[in-house]
Amino acid sequence: MKRTVTAIAVGGLVAGGLVLAAGAANAMPSDTPCGASDVHVTVAPDPSNASGHEAYVLTYTATSPTTNCKLQGAPTALAFIADGQRLPIATTVDGAEQLPVNLRDGHPAVSRIVQRSAEAPSPVTPTTVTFDLPTGPYGQPVSVDWPAGAPVKGDSVQLTPVSS
Repeated sequence: MKRTVTAIAVGGLVAGGLVLAAGAANAMPSDTPCGASDVHVTVAPDPSNASGHEAYVLTYTATSPTTNCKLQGAPTALAFIADGQRLPIATTVDGAEQLPVNLRDGHPAVSRIVQRSAEAPSPVTPTTVTFDLPTGPYGQPVSVDWPAGAPVKGDSVQLTPVSS
């Protein structure tokens, strides 16, 4: 009887340890860059902004509960598109530190497109924004609907690195 109780107790401890280890493994950061199929991206006006600026927030969410990948840096190759044509708007990258962000279910990431609020709006409003995901030197291209009627101001915008 004592051996049976001991065996059950040891078995329970081992099983509990495996469950805890599996949970820790799922929470470990990934070195695998996110691909376009791993990430759902949305863009919306940012309600908070620095004086003299306004921004749009790019929100990156995992496409599945098993997604575990890395985003790092700012989006690249960003283009605003209207009526199938690229708008002549240049981009620069904010010089902030570019730490990796682990994208998982329930742990989104964000970056911003920042413009000067005093600049004149572009004569054409974009319908889509395209860019490469912030995954390193060879980002994955994505295309996202631009908020309806939202203007891009000036002839250049600044991109911020992804953060959690």
